[in-house]
Amino acid sequence: MVNVTWPEQVSALEAPLVIVDVTLPTGITPDIAISAKIYDPTAAVHDTFDLVRQSASRYVSAVPLQLPLDAHTGHWWLIVHVETELDVIGERVLAFKTIPLEFRTLTDTLPVGINMRVPLAFTEVITQGNPYAGGRVWRHGDGEIALWWAPGPTEPLLLNNAVVMLEATHNSNAPSTAEFIEETEWQGQAAFRFQEQWPGRQGGPAKVWVIQGKNDWLYVLRVRAVGTDPVPPLMDEIAATFTFDEE
Repeated sequence: MVNVTWPEQVSALEAPLVIVDVTLPTGITPDIAISAKIYDPTAAVHDTFDLVRQSASRYVSAVPLQLPLDAHTGHWWLIVHVETELDVIGERVLAFKTIPLEFRTLTDTLPVGINMRVPLAFTEVITQGNPYAGGRVWRHGDGEIALWWAPGPTEPLLLNNAVVMLEATHNSNAPSTAEFIEETEWQGQAAFRFQEQWPGRQGGPAKVWVIQGKNDWLYVLRVRAVGTDPVPPLMDEIAATFTFDEE
């Protein structure tokens, strides 16, 4: 017999694991392989999981479900597949709904024309400066996202200018180490990407972009792990919402 543990409502901020408990007849130890698929309301496969044996009777997905920020409304489905020579009983098809996210209003916080979607449930841990030059840092669980901005040079962005801007956002008491990765672009604008390592118990890896906006402002966009590794995927998805439309 199998028993699947899964919530009736799921939020993108609280990614659950697929948990399956297996009850076997006494004295029988068959080979069992368990997998699971998540289907969205359009019947498309959103994710697939192979479950690993955690104890004598429990199987757990190696990674949790990660929903998109704007998950489809309606019924989603978890379907668990059990491969074994025994007859299997127990509910293996479960329906659930997504919990819509609320987002912060940042119109008066960020520079004019800058957009980023930060969930309301995130805690603002650093507030510095104003819309002309400043920064904001938000945290949720074991992830953090930060955006810093300041007027920059009018000439094309150079690596040395990007490094100066990046280092200005470091904690002077416990600076992180940064490694240049590549010259790239963000929304068609010049950018440099860095990999960082933050120290201490609340440290971890970070991904950073230094971006030159259309108005020559410089922006430092950072996602990092807080006391863990790697950077939570949700932080990358939020970072991807950073856009600028200033003229």
